[in-house]
Amino acid sequence: MTTTAMAALLALSGCSEDEPTAEASPSGLARYTAAPDPATPTQSSPAATATAECVKTAGMSAERLTGYLKDLRGGSGAYGSKALTLDASGLTFTPEAVERPCEAVTVKLAHYWVDIEKTREATDVRPASYEYQYTLIKTASHKVGPHNGTVPRTAPPAGTTCRGTVSVAYRGEDIPLKALPYELELVDTTAAVPVEVSGDGVLSAVYIAPGSVEPC
Repeated sequence: MTTTAMAALLALSGCSEDEPTAEASPSGLARYTAAPDPATPTQSSPAATATAECVKTAGMSAERLTGYLKDLRGGSGAYGSKALTLDASGLTFTPEAVERPCEAVTVKLAHYWVDIEKTREATDVRPASYEYQYTLIKTASHKVGPHNGTVPRTAPPAGTTCRGTVSVAYRGEDIPLKALPYELELVDTTAAVPVEVSGDGVLSAVYIAPGSVEPC
C-alpha cells in the first residue's frame, strides 16, 4: 500500500473529541450520545451505545423551570414519585432517565429552627398544647442534576430538646415564616418527616422533631 493511501486511512480512523454531541428535536428534548470508552470493546452490547434523552432547561423561564421540577417524576416511575426530594441525607435528585435536565439546575435550601413551648399540660381527657416559633438558620443555593445523587452538605440540622427543624427546598422568592407549618406532629422519632409548606416555588420540605418536649 502506498504512503498516500496509508495517510488517508489514518485520517479516516482518527478519534473524535471526548465531548458528547447533541441533536435538537422539536419536542424540546436533546438527544445525547456518549463518546465511546476506549476501554470498551467495539462489539459492546446495544445498551452500552444507546442514546439517552434530556430536557433542555437553559432557555426556560423561571416559572416554567419551577413547574418542570415540581412535575418531574422519580426514577421508579411510580405515580406521585418525585425526582427532587429532601430527606435526612439532604437534597436528592433521582429523575426518570428520559426527562432529566441536560444541565444542572439551581434550587434554594432554607433551614429553620422550630422552638417549641408547652402552653397547656396534658390531662386525662385532652393532650398537651404547644406553640411553635420559627427562626431562620441559613439559606443557600445549590446545583442539582443532571446526574443522580445527593448534594453534599445539605442534610437538615438535627433537633434538640424543645427544638426541632424544618427545611425547605424551593425556587423563586424566599419563604416567609407565615408559610411554614404550625400544626406539627410531635412524633417519637427524629427521622425527617415530609410536611406541607405553602408557596408556588416550594419543591420539598421536611420536619425533624425535637429530641424531647417534656421539659418545654
